[in-house]
Amino acid sequence: MTGPTILPLAGTLVAGGIGTLLFAAGLAKLRDHDGFLTTLAAYRLVPAALLESTAWALAGAETAMGATLLAGLAPLTAGLGAALLFVLFALAMAINLLRGRTDLSCGCLPGMAAARLSWGAVARSALLAPASLLPALTGQPASLLLRYQALAAGACLLALAIALSHLISATPAPEEHSA
Repeated sequence: MTGPTILPLAGTLVAGGIGTLLFAAGLAKLRDHDGFLTTLAAYRLVPAALLESTAWALAGAETAMGATLLAGLAPLTAGLGAALLFVLFALAMAINLLRGRTDLSCGCLPGMAAARLSWGAVARSALLAPASLLPALTGQPASLLLRYQALAAGACLLALAIALSHLISATPAPEEHSA
């Protein structure tokens, strides 16, 4: 594999991971609209009159950006939209952490309702913002088969990262033994 082939492959791999992340998170928020609405309200950043429309807009945007990245359509628009969402999420979490509100759910992924706000979650969202632009900067592999394989590999890497995160958080801390 030559240098010019590796960059589009890397960008498509990232598009697969980030696209899957956004698509899954957006669909989960659309399916459990009331739960997402509760999480959004708890952040205390959106006026009550705008909560409902904001919840639908955020979940719809997440789903749309994820689907667009996965489809390989309009990579610059999808990348910019995804980056904007990640910056917005990072800012919302950071504002609440600065307020001392660490008891809130980060609202990041389905099945992770117990995940609380942390500076690690802020950093993760902040790092995903520029990564979202990589597919637009690198282009896509010329081979359609290679493109779909890279997207699938990116989705698999995301699944492995989430599984590893669950394993790490479920591992009990070593007990201290007294002599």
